[in-house]
Amino acid sequence: MNPDVSTASKLSKAETYAEVKRDIEAVLEGEANIVARMATVSCLLAQAFDYYFWTGFYVVDAVKKAQGVNELVIGPYQGTLGCLRIDFKRGVCGAAATQRKTIIVEDVHAFPGHIACDSRSNSEIVVPVFDVSGELIAVFDVDSEHHASFDETDKAGLETIMASVFAKTTI
Repeated sequence: MNPDVSTASKLSKAETYAEVKRDIEAVLEGEANIVARMATVSCLLAQAFDYYFWTGFYVVDAVKKAQGVNELVIGPYQGTLGCLRIDFKRGVCGAAATQRKTIIVEDVHAFPGHIACDSRSNSEIVVPVFDVSGELIAVFDVDSEHHASFDETDKAGLETIMASVFAKTTI
C-alpha cells in the first residue's frame, strides 16, 4: 500500500484531499448542525483513504469546560470503538488540543502518554478544529494500522478541510 496514492481513484494524495473537500462542501451546503457536519466529514474522509483506520472527532466538553476541566468527549466517527473521554493532558488528542496545533505521530507506541483505544493503531494525525471566533471546539483524529502513514500533505489537506467546514461555525 502506498499512502501517497488513493487506491480507489488513483489520484495523488493532494488531489484526493482537494476532491473530498469539494464533495464535503457540496454535501454540507446550507447545513448548520455541527453533528451533521462532523459526521459527514468523518464519513467522506474515511471512504477516501484506504490507510485511514479510525477517523473522527473528539469534541470539547462544554459542561466540563464550564467547571474548569479541559476534556474531550467522543463525537461522530468511523471505525472501531473510540475512547469515550480524553483529558487534555493525555495522548495525541490531548496534546493537539492543548498546543492548538496539528500533531503527526509516526509510531504511536513511542509517543509519551499515548492512549491505546485500539492496539492495531500504529500512526496518527490529530488536527485541532476551531470555530469562527478561533475557539477550540474539537480535534479531528485519524489513526492508521501502518507506521508513518501521515505527512505534510495529510496535514495541509486536513487543516484546509477543517477550516473550510468549521471556521464559520458558531457553537
